[in-house]
Amino acid sequence: MARVTFLSEHIGRIMFIRTDSMPAIAGISNKVYDLLFQRSLLSLEIKSADNVSSLLSAEEGVSLFLTPVLREDMLPKAEGMICELKDKKVTLQKVKKWDEAEIVAVRIQVKPLCTGRIKTVERHHLGGGVDVGVERAVRCSIS
Repeated sequence: MARVTFLSEHIGRIMFIRTDSMPAIAGISNKVYDLLFQRSLLSLEIKSADNVSSLLSAEEGVSLFLTPVLREDMLPKAEGMICELKDKKVTLQKVKKWDEAEIVAVRIQVKPLCTGRIKTVERHHLGGGVDVGVERAVRCSIS
């Protein structure tokens, strides 16, 4: 009986590591990143060319990797948050500084799922986005 109890106590703590490939949204502010831990749903407006191109092909329901780490600094073992894409809207915005220009912006609504760590990084050409292989811990429990 003691052996079964000992085994069930330790099996309840087993974690499996699963690696998934997903688009990365790099360089988000630390303030927004911290806010993701507090809210179950958050809307973000993405204007960076690399991040916009990563999001253009993403469908609703796909997992995204959000990290405050800059695109150039993304290396294996960098940490971030895995979020589910709930909604996506692509818009053109007019910007007036010296001349009038239009930029493409993507407004997304994400639901944080868990934290993850980068295992592999695949950078596309400049403005082509970044895909990452992310390790996520999956807890196993016996009922």
